[in-house]
Amino acid sequence: MEKWKKFAELSNQLESLLGQKVTEANRDDLLKKVNQILDEREYLVKELPQASTREERQLIDQVLQKEPQLEQRLDRLFKDLKAAMRTMKKKKSSNQRYTNPYQSVSSYDGKFMDHRK
Repeated sequence: MEKWKKFAELSNQLESLLGQKVTEANRDDLLKKVNQILDEREYLVKELPQASTREERQLIDQVLQKEPQLEQRLDRLFKDLKAAMRTMKKKKSSNQRYTNPYQSVSSYDGKFMDHRK
């Protein structure tokens, strides 16, 4: 019963973390905490015993009802992170183009090369 309670507690913590607004300032801390909780849950899942009492079954039902919402929130967090990474990559490339606009121009452009011997 204790492991099921711990698992339910971790699920509640994860739900509260995923309910927070993600900003650039708290993104790293939030991701670290989410990863830590997911690692703990993964470890606990392997050690969870079969439900033997009615209380455990009720606890399992509560966790299973929350699970689809948690997955949706995790997917949204992952998509937001991917979008942020794409925009950072675009900003980096546009900054490089601004500082060196002729980087992509070929060095042979405008030269005459005589191939005759």
